[in-house]
Amino acid sequence: MRIGIIGGGAVGLLTAAYFSEKYDVTIYTRRHEQAEQLCMHGLTVMYGNERTTHRVHAEPFVRAIEEDVLFLAVKQYDVTNILNEHIHKLQANAMMFLQNGMGHVPHLPHLPHKHIALAVVEHGALKIDDTTVSHTGVGRTKWSVWRGEKETFSFLSGVDARFPFQYVDDWEAMLIEKLMVNVCMNPLTALLGVPNGMLVTHAPYRQAMEQLFHEVASIFQLEQQERIWRHIQTVCQQTAANRSSMLRDIEAGRRTELDAILGYVIERANERCVPAPISTFLYALVKGKEVEGEKKK
Repeated sequence: MRIGIIGGGAVGLLTAAYFSEKYDVTIYTRRHEQAEQLCMHGLTVMYGNERTTHRVHAEPFVRAIEEDVLFLAVKQYDVTNILNEHIHKLQANAMMFLQNGMGHVPHLPHLPHKHIALAVVEHGALKIDDTTVSHTGVGRTKWSVWRGEKETFSFLSGVDARFPFQYVDDWEAMLIEKLMVNVCMNPLTALLGVPNGMLVTHAPYRQAMEQLFHEVASIFQLEQQERIWRHIQTVCQQTAANRSSMLRDIEAGRRTELDAILGYVIERANERCVPAPISTFLYALVKGKEVEGEKKK
């Protein structure tokens, strides 16, 4: 089976590494330099004290892609450009989306692919350089079929035990729950400049996160609120030392996924005529830090 992974970030590299143990994997990167380095040196995964190097093929995303299955592992804000400008290049029987947020969902009805799946990645992953990724926390990749047949993705059950996949029947509930985790953790850590664990160990931060949670849960009329709130706190504890992707983007002066995460929440609140003062206030503060960081580059 030929697997293509679009995106040479932390999630794309980690996914490619574990799939490469059994399948023919090609990573499609933004930059020529990263593709050359991956082909020359291989892809190294750091897990605790272990370092393993995997042989993968890599090339820049410039030509039409022909694979059995394509994984789209780019930031949410890059999805729109890829699907609008390059959809003709994505020639595959099946696609799986590995994004935070839900901004990609409106694009799905317009895709020609017979089998489409959505997934949320709960692993901790940190890109060290163009050819190295650190697997900082073992979790699960939950996935669900949006269109097509579940059996098309049966190969997921044979991946390494450190990179398990779990099927979920309700794709929308799966994405919303992941969105809740991202909404509660990413903007606050980015604004406060703290690792994930501080959101639960520092009482004032925990209170702020809980207020944000209840506002967003009300916007989505969320069921099982107590369970999801416990889950968010557990994720904070399990990734206590990690710095969220949004915080790392802010520190590096990069564009964040704020629009796809908190911006999406505000859009849904406006559509439903539900007030979202905490979300709106937090969005403005984090957006201000993002713009300030981009100007300094």
